[in-house]
Amino acid sequence: MKFRVRAAAIILNDNKELLMVHHRHPKTGEEWLTLPGGGLEGSESATEAIIREVKEECRIDCTPEKLVYVREFLDFESQVHHVELFFTAHVENFEIQKGIDPEFEEQFIINVEFLSQNKIKEVETAVFPEVLRDTFWVDLQNGFSAHTTYLGKRRWK
Repeated sequence: MKFRVRAAAIILNDNKELLMVHHRHPKTGEEWLTLPGGGLEGSESATEAIIREVKEECRIDCTPEKLVYVREFLDFESQVHHVELFFTAHVENFEIQKGIDPEFEEQFIINVEFLSQNKIKEVETAVFPEVLRDTFWVDLQNGFSAHTTYLGKRRWK
């Protein structure tokens, strides 16, 4: 298997809504919501990747802060072992716009938006990482202290 490291930003607005990127696979039609972020390129750090990816996907500048979650998943279909790093991040300007994934000719991003805790719990679309539907909100309220950082390893297909 190949390894891929992905870094993503946890960005909340003043209403405690979470910035999410809505994707749709152009060939399968499969949809999912995830935090803005992407794979590390070349010699960039995880925080440098977050800054670049948030700018590409949401058209805003962010400052990564604290690493709060680590998640692995094994994609047997594409033979990739993913390691994801999730950082809290600060932004000054919440005027988001749908951006692009420059590495793909056919785009996966269909929308970027701030979603409330209730909306994330209720939405039928898959949400990754899954912790965003429940324990994330408790961890947030507790300032990410004494929480479980490693979210485990998940198999995909």
